[in-house]
Amino acid sequence: MVETSKDVLFLVIALCVFIVTVFFVWIMYYIAQILKSSKEMVEEVKNKVEEFGNLLTTLREKVTHSTTMLSTVAKGVTDLLSMFKEKRSRRKDEYEEEYEEEEAVKKSKRKKRK
Repeated sequence: MVETSKDVLFLVIALCVFIVTVFFVWIMYYIAQILKSSKEMVEEVKNKVEEFGNLLTTLREKVTHSTTMLSTVAKGVTDLLSMFKEKRSRRKDEYEEEYEEEEAVKKSKRKKRK
């Protein structure tokens, strides 16, 4: 098998090539694992960005809906307050009329007494 030094040299070269090949295969395996982890990480980030986008869309819809509801409620409150004002002014007018009538009656009674 090993007859000359040239054969030993070829065996050593073959062993070195085998060791280098194993080393490169090992490196390629770890590079593949790193790329796989990177892909998973990118997918997670993509999912988080999509969730954030959905959150913003939902928030925008709720704010829009709340704004619509708030304007409706504000209009209702304004109408209610104006109704109370009108009712109050009518009552005030009625009380003033009653007071004026009572005063007129009192004056007429005073005049009759005199």
